[in-house]
Amino acid sequence: MKGRRNWKSLGVILILLGILLFSSTMAAAAPQGTLKEAIHWGLSADWFDPATSSHVTSAFFILYFIHDALIKAMPNEPYAPSLAESWTVSPDSRAFEFHLRKGVKFHNGDLMTAEDVIFSFSRYKATAAKTFHDRLEKMEAVNPHGVRLTFKKPFPDFLEYLVPGASTLGWIVPKKYVEKVGEAEFKKRPVGCGPYKFVHFEAGRVLIGEAFEEYWRKVPSIKRMEFYIVPEPGTRLTMVKRGEADIATLMQDVFYESAKKDPALRLLSPLSPTIWLMNFTTQWDPKSPWADVRVRKAASLAIDRQTLADVHMPGCTGAGSIGIEGDPFMVKFPPDPYNPEAAKKLLAEAGYPNGFMGGRFYPYGGYWPYGEQVATYWKAVGITVETVLLDRPAFLAQRRAGKMKGGLFIESAIAPTIGGRLEFLLGPGSYGNYPDIQALWEQYNSAVEMDKRKNIIGQIQQMIHDKAMVLPLTTTNSPAAFGPRPKGNPYKIQPLNWFTSPFEDMELNK
Repeated sequence: MKGRRNWKSLGVILILLGILLFSSTMAAAAPQGTLKEAIHWGLSADWFDPATSSHVTSAFFILYFIHDALIKAMPNEPYAPSLAESWTVSPDSRAFEFHLRKGVKFHNGDLMTAEDVIFSFSRYKATAAKTFHDRLEKMEAVNPHGVRLTFKKPFPDFLEYLVPGASTLGWIVPKKYVEKVGEAEFKKRPVGCGPYKFVHFEAGRVLIGEAFEEYWRKVPSIKRMEFYIVPEPGTRLTMVKRGEADIATLMQDVFYESAKKDPALRLLSPLSPTIWLMNFTTQWDPKSPWADVRVRKAASLAIDRQTLADVHMPGCTGAGSIGIEGDPFMVKFPPDPYNPEAAKKLLAEAGYPNGFMGGRFYPYGGYWPYGEQVATYWKAVGITVETVLLDRPAFLAQRRAGKMKGGLFIESAIAPTIGGRLEFLLGPGSYGNYPDIQALWEQYNSAVEMDKRKNIIGQIQQMIHDKAMVLPLTTTNSPAAFGPRPKGNPYKIQPLNWFTSPFEDMELNK
C-alpha cells in the first residue's frame, strides 16, 4: 500500500509540474510591451471598413492590422491562403469556390462563416466595385464554410482583385455586428478578425490597437501598437532619436543621411511593388497642350529619373514600365533618358517654343518634395504648373471622386499584376482612354486563353508607351529609421507588402 501511495504522490507531483510548466510557457507566449511608430501619412476613417477602403498601401496597412482576407500577400507567398484555406476555379473561369477556415473568431467573439463572406462581398463599394458587381451573376453558401461565386462571363483575373494593391474586396467583416451598429458606427468602432483589436483612433494624430490573442494564425508578440501621424520628417527622426518612437518612416534626403550617421539607429527599407506614374487628365481635351503626344514626351525627357530616385528613394531606379519584374504579362521598356534639350526641341515642334502653363499639378500625398522636384525639371524646359499639396486621405478621396480632372497628378501603380494595374488606369476609375486601347482592353477582359490574353495586354502596354499616356517615373521604397527595441527586420521582404508587417510576426528585443 505504501508503494502505491508513493506512486500516486509522484503522479500528482508530475501533474502539478506539468501544469506549472504549461502555465509558464503560456505566460511567456503572452503578448508583451508597446511599439510606437511615427508614420508619414494620414489615415481616413473610411479605411477602417474594407467596403469603403482604398486599394493603396497606406490604407491596406490598416486592413493587415485589424482585419483579415480570404487570400493575401504574406512573406514569400503573394497569394497566401488566409481565411480561405483553399479554392477552386472552374475551367471556364466563371465559378470560384472558397473553402473557409473553421474556428476563425472576430474580435467580438463571433465565428466567421460563409454568411459573413457573402455579406462582405455584397456591401463592397470601393475601387473595383463596379467591375465586380457588374460581372457577378450570383453568390451562394454551399455550406457554412463554403462560398461559391458565379460570374456572367469568364473572369480569369478575379483572384487578383482579392489581394492588396488591386482592391479590398476579399477582406471580411462580421455581418451581425455591422448590421447591429450600422456602417457609420462600424467605421468608428471596427471589428475584424485580424491580429490586433481596435482601441482608439484620432484623425490626424494616432491609431492604437491591442493584440487579439485568439487570432487564428498566431498570438501576436507585442501587446500594444501605437501609430502616430507625424507629417514632418525632422520631427519623426527626433522622436526615434529620443526614444519617443521605435520606428520613424520615410527618411529622405538630409534626414536619411542624419539617420545613417547615427550609430544608435538602423536604416531599413521595405521591398515595394510601387511604381510612381504621372497621369495627364487633360490629354483627351483637344484644346490642351497635353493633348499633343510630343508635349507629353517632352515632359518625360525633362525629368532626371535617376537623380529623382537618388534624392527621394535611395537605392531605387528610374522606371520605364508600369508592371513589375516577374510578371509574365509585363512588357519591359527602358526609362526615358534625361535630355532637356530634346525636350525643348519637341515643345518647339508642338508649337510651344517658349513653353506653356501646364495647369494644376498634384504631387502624391506625403511625397510632396518628390513632386516638387518634377515640377522644377519641367520649369527648366518651359512647362510651368500650379502645384497643389494635399495630404494622403484628401488626395485619394479627390482622385477617386474624379475631382482631379483637368489637372496632372502623380500616383502609384501597386496591383500585383499588369492586368490589375491597367484595370486601375483603364477601368471605371479611369480619367479617360483612347478608343483603340479601350477596344483591346475589352477584348482582354473577355479572353480566357492565356496566349491570347498575353498578346492583347502586350499590345495595350506598347500603345500606352507609344502615346506616353502615363509616364512611369521611378521605382519606390520608403527608408525608415529604427531604434534599438524592434527585433530583427520588421520589413518582411515580400513582393506586395510595403510597411512593417505581418504585425503578428513583429517582436521587441527583451
